Amino acid sequence: MALRILIAIMILAIPMELPGCGPYLPAALFYLPRGPESPVDFAAGNLGILQPTYDRIYLVTAYRHLSGVGLNPAEQEAVQPPPPLPDINAPAPTVAPSPWLTARNQTPLIQAVHELDPYRQVQRQGYFDTYLNCNDDAFRTAASTLEGLRRTGNAQEWIAAQDIVFANCSKGATIPAPTADPKMRAGRAYQIASAKFYAEQYDAAYQDFQTIAADPGSQWRTIAPYLAARCLIRAGKLSEANAALQRISADPALARWHAPANSLRKHIAARFHPNTRMHELALALVKPNSQATIGQDLTDYRVLFDRNVMPQPADDLTDWILSLQGGGRDALENWRARRTLPWIVAAMQFAHRDDSALPELLAAAAEVKPDSPAYLTVSYHRTRLAQQPDDARTLADTLLAGKMPTSARNQFRALRMQLARTFEEFLRFAPRRAVATLSYDVELVNGSNEYLDDDAALIFNNSLPLSYLKQAAASQLLPQSVRQQLLRVIFVRTLLLSAAPPFDHVITLLRTPGMKRDMDPGYGRNTTQLDKIDDFRDNWWCSPNVADIHDLAFLSAADRQQVAAEAEKRSIAIGPDWLAAQTIVFAQAHPQDPRVPEALALAVRSTRYGCTDSQTGEFSQRAFNLLHTRYPDSAWTKKTPYWFK
Repeated sequence: MALRILIAIMILAIPMELPGCGPYLPAALFYLPRGPESPVDFAAGNLGILQPTYDRIYLVTAYRHLSGVGLNPAEQEAVQPPPPLPDINAPAPTVAPSPWLTARNQTPLIQAVHELDPYRQVQRQGYFDTYLNCNDDAFRTAASTLEGLRRTGNAQEWIAAQDIVFANCSKGATIPAPTADPKMRAGRAYQIASAKFYAEQYDAAYQDFQTIAADPGSQWRTIAPYLAARCLIRAGKLSEANAALQRISADPALARWHAPANSLRKHIAARFHPNTRMHELALALVKPNSQATIGQDLTDYRVLFDRNVMPQPADDLTDWILSLQGGGRDALENWRARRTLPWIVAAMQFAHRDDSALPELLAAAAEVKPDSPAYLTVSYHRTRLAQQPDDARTLADTLLAGKMPTSARNQFRALRMQLARTFEEFLRFAPRRAVATLSYDVELVNGSNEYLDDDAALIFNNSLPLSYLKQAAASQLLPQSVRQQLLRVIFVRTLLLSAAPPFDHVITLLRTPGMKRDMDPGYGRNTTQLDKIDDFRDNWWCSPNVADIHDLAFLSAADRQQVAAEAEKRSIAIGPDWLAAQTIVFAQAHPQDPRVPEALALAVRSTRYGCTDSQTGEFSQRAFNLLHTRYPDSAWTKKTPYWFK
């Protein structure tokens, strides 16, 4: 699981301007490294087991709940993560902004349009990006304007010009022509200015909006100063934009635009005074009833954090996030100084069983009530850090009997599996339910199928004797897919442990590259047909995993000795080497057996599509030479023109 979590973090951290590469084979994730499986529940205070690797949008949300501020329903909606940016390797996303297209397409004599692309691409030497050029407000304003124009009979001409305006959202720089109709002149001036803005002609658009602002007969005169300031921001003229926004905020006649103008001024302040602005944002983010500003404040705070800006002066929220993301830096000291819920969470997250402070941490964690948003997190670490296994089992069993997010349940089951007193207990807690699939991106799943995570698969592979695997394969405590895979592993391991493997079984392995010596975690092999070669070399088995044998309570001394003895025998060679060696020995002893040409050809194939080591090329050449020397007329010889190093 740790490897897949690392891959997930790496994939999700790839800058959008970098080209993608692959393959991205689907892998099961049993908890998410960067956020909860349900952001809506998380925003409501159901934090599950908080991870220090969560994105800061979630850490800020968690801090509010842990500090007692919480989030009201409007704030919960405002802090929901934005939709993912479009994939730069795919066509730009197309959307149908409502109600604009709906209103437009209902107009008589207008040909319907069903898609509009609001994203515009930026392409320069060595740089590529995509940004949202036309916001939803623009489409809503256009729909509202159209409703008024329908009553005057000028809708068709206005729509034709507006189509040109919105075409510039994604590409191009076409500008509507002026109109000769005096009734349409003010509206057309606004359309022309907007078209220039979306076409990235910011200086020209600024002049047009200034002219509109000075026209007392234009219905757009009050919004024009604000839009002119936006032109300055897009053009990078921040000082001029700030002065323009200050004038808007001070003008009583422009009261409708005071709040948007102040919001943009804060955006500019973040550029001019980032340390001070970050401190202001950190304080604002922990104030109650901030639904009007929390969404933008959270965005600005995260942007400054990503730029390594440090608030001046320091604040508790930022210190807490830095501690979580810095491996617990000063977490214990901050908890001792503050004795607050956020800091007990941070201190418990990074505590170890040999810490001298553990008794006081455990005592404080035990005081956290079940209705606390921190309860599952501190209870998980209480279980992890418990000095007595029986205490850990009791706490884990009590919690697993209640409701919790699937990812939290998976993590508690992992702890409980390690504490198993019997093999039956181990089997009961080994399976987990996937919460997401990792491929190019992370896609949430909501299924009931259960699989093995890495920790359980490693125990099956390294710490259990063959006799236990046979018991597990017959146990109804495991999912059917896991039991079926166990039967295949048992078949392979029995052959590897045999002094004289039956050749019928050896050739069966040669014909079925999906047969493995070890259990696969998660979804397993991407190519599900056992008799098909996997294109990504996931065929037969590779070098043994040298992970330490787990000290499981239910294993006897004799069991452990058996595990060690079997591990030594079954790890003698990778799959292609072992298969080729067995085939060559049998071919030399039974040259007349009709199965030999096929077996030699398949042995050579295994050295091409399976794992390799320093001996694989020699085995491949020996099998190839034997095939071509003794069976030159065989169809299998003709299918095998090469051997492989």
